[in-house]
Amino acid sequence: MQGVKTRTADEAVGRWPGILQQLGVDPAFLGKKHGPCPICAGKDRYRFDDKAGRGTWICSHCGSGDGFQLLQKVMGWSFSEAAKQVDQIVETVQPGSIAPERTQTSKLRALNQVWKTSRAVVHGDPVWRYLSRRLGIETVPLGLRFHPELRYTDEAGVDLGRFPAMLARLQYPHGTGASIHRTYLTDDGEKAPVPQPKKIMAGKPLSTAAVRLGGGGATLGISEGIETALAASIRFGMPVWAATNAVLLEAWVPPQGVERVLIAGDNDASFTGQAAAFGLARRLAKKGLVVDVQIPDGIGRDWADVSV
Repeated sequence: MQGVKTRTADEAVGRWPGILQQLGVDPAFLGKKHGPCPICAGKDRYRFDDKAGRGTWICSHCGSGDGFQLLQKVMGWSFSEAAKQVDQIVETVQPGSIAPERTQTSKLRALNQVWKTSRAVVHGDPVWRYLSRRLGIETVPLGLRFHPELRYTDEAGVDLGRFPAMLARLQYPHGTGASIHRTYLTDDGEKAPVPQPKKIMAGKPLSTAAVRLGGGGATLGISEGIETALAASIRFGMPVWAATNAVLLEAWVPPQGVERVLIAGDNDASFTGQAAAFGLARRLAKKGLVVDVQIPDGIGRDWADVSV
C-alpha cells in the first residue's frame, strides 16, 4: 500500500473498528447494517463491512474503500496524515475476529443454485402481483424470475426466514453474468417486511453490468431501478435496462451495436440520480453515441412514480 509502512498496514488488520473509534469516527458508522453515511450524510446507502479486517466500507454515492480512505474522507486528512495517525495508536488497539472472505467459487455456486431453483413468472404469482400493482403491467419480461422461498439473512448474519422473491441477472455488456438482484416480497406481492427488501448477491464486480429487460438493438434505454426501467420502457416505447443504482448507472457500458441511448434518470433531492445520468451521458457522448437524458418532474420521483 503506497505511503503506508507495511508494519502499520499489517498490524491494523482486524483492529479497524477500534482504530476508527479512537481517531474520532462515531461508532454508529461502524456497524455492518446499512445506514447513514458519515461522508455524504445519505440516510441508507452506507455500510461498514470490514472485509478481511481491512476496515472496508461501501456507499452507493461515495464509492468504497478501506480504513485509511475512510479516515481521509471523514476527518479531512491527507493520506499521509491518516497513515501517521494510525501508526501512532495501532499497537494500543486489541484485534478482533476476522470473518473470512468467501471464495469466488463459493459465490458462483450460490448464484447458480438460486437461479436454478427459480422459475418463470406467471399470472397471479407474487412477482406478477408486485409489478402489476406497481406499474399496471400484465406481461413480465423474461429477464425476471420468481423464487418461491428465498432465504433472507440480515447484515449481522441473522436468518430472518424465507420469502418469495423477484430475481434478475446483472449481465456484462458481452452477456455473461455478474450477479443476481433480489427483491424480497410477500405472497400478496408487497415488499417483504425485512430491513432491505432489495439486495444484490455476492458475485463478480458489478461495474458495467445491468439487468436486461428486453432485447437490445441500435436504440436502448438505461435506468436505475428495475421498476423504473419497466415504467420508462412503457413511456418511451423502447427496451430499457436497469443498472439497479446510481453508481452502476454511471458506470454502465452498452453492448456492441448500440448507437442511441435514452437515460431515464431519477429526480433525487440530493441530485445523485441526476449527476449519475448526466455523468453517463457525457461519457457516452464522447464515444460518439446519440444520448437523450430524461428526468421526471418533481423532486424525489422516478419514472415508476409517474403515471404511464
